[in-house]
Amino acid sequence: MWFVTSCGWQEAKDVIAIADSLDQTEHVIYDDTAALGLTIRRLDNPVGRLLMSNTLGKAHYYMGRNLEDSYQQIAEAAECYIEADRLQIDDPIYRGRVNACMGYICAQNNSDSLALIFYERAHEDFVESDNEWRYAQSLLNVSQCYVYLHCFDKADSLLDIAMSNEVEDDVYHARYYRIAGLSSYLQQQYDTALTYFNKSIDYQPTDFAYLKILQIYNQCNILDYAVPYAEWIVANSENPNYCSNAYYILIENAKANNNVELLATYSHQREDINRLLEQQNECYSLAHQRLQTYLSNPNPLRWVWITLSLIVVICIILAIGAVVYRQRNCMACERIDQLSVQLEEQANYLQKQERTSHYEKCLEKIRIKYPAPLTKWNDYDQLNMDVAPYLRDWLQALDQLGLTNREKVFCVFTFVYPQLSAAGLATYLCNTEKTVRVLKTRLVKKLGIPSSQLHFFLQNLSNID
Repeated sequence: MWFVTSCGWQEAKDVIAIADSLDQTEHVIYDDTAALGLTIRRLDNPVGRLLMSNTLGKAHYYMGRNLEDSYQQIAEAAECYIEADRLQIDDPIYRGRVNACMGYICAQNNSDSLALIFYERAHEDFVESDNEWRYAQSLLNVSQCYVYLHCFDKADSLLDIAMSNEVEDDVYHARYYRIAGLSSYLQQQYDTALTYFNKSIDYQPTDFAYLKILQIYNQCNILDYAVPYAEWIVANSENPNYCSNAYYILIENAKANNNVELLATYSHQREDINRLLEQQNECYSLAHQRLQTYLSNPNPLRWVWITLSLIVVICIILAIGAVVYRQRNCMACERIDQLSVQLEEQANYLQKQERTSHYEKCLEKIRIKYPAPLTKWNDYDQLNMDVAPYLRDWLQALDQLGLTNREKVFCVFTFVYPQLSAAGLATYLCNTEKTVRVLKTRLVKKLGIPSSQLHFFLQNLSNID
């Protein structure tokens, strides 16, 4: 069973590896929905979601991108994005793309406040990713939502930041000018809006820019200027909303020219487009509802996981109780062993106290005989000769550390006379305070200990501890 599962997981990883390669090198979305569907079915289980969450999340994302190509499946695409978002893919670029796709669906349903939430989440992920191009695009996404929400000051601030990004991309610049033009259009600054939309077309002709120019001329009652843009949209756009607006201009122009034949033709074509638009709006509305529900309750099955977790905890407690019960017969032996250990520790402690008391007496004898360090002790041999009768074992341990004579003198002074300050040590070492501090720093580095632990280290240097 495990072998079969492992094989299935490996095939799933291979599918996503191919999809990632196409996405990153050729900027093409992997379109084998059968393979993606099989990957999702193999991994969409508790074990797969736990151990293969990144692979499963990407499979949902790529499936959503494929389903989104058909407006009839836009609600299913939204479900795929929701699942991908729940799985929280490690790569922030993928998390950002998932949220951007959900924001786009909401924007198509004219739910700009909901779209703003998703776009801002995507923006945070792209900031984390350090991808300049996606970061810049996310600024435009958020600013566009603010424009539609009539928060023009916030939109302008983001557009200023977006324009400061050095992105050499005609599509990016075209989009920037479209959003700037839209902001001016909604504020009824039609001359400025026309300038922006025409700049956008210079970089990339789009049906959106043509639609807005058409609407500006219509608002200004210059129908003749709007007609060429309407004809271009009808000939090139696949957006039923844009086409419906364009047909309206063409119908009005036909009426003005008393062209009955064109009037009938455009009217029938607009009716067909409006029926398609109504169907599309219904699909996007359903997808919007699912995304709104997801935001209000991201984890509807949380209570199931909490219940399962409680059951697992209870089982663990019962298992521990059973083990404890079985070990009760050994408790007496364990208590005897513990008592023996405690007695041994107590004996060692008493022995240690006795050694420490003897050791302190030795130090006290040195301090009585030599209240302060002698000048001749700067020669380590002289120091060793005077102090060895009291600290022979300690000095032998000190000699094993590979220190210089100067460093050993410093150690003895520090240990025997712990009350001495840095300035006092400098006086008896016949040196400056700065030099003494440098000596101490080099010493503790050589010993591999913090400066604050030097005295403790010296106390534990010999077996007299």
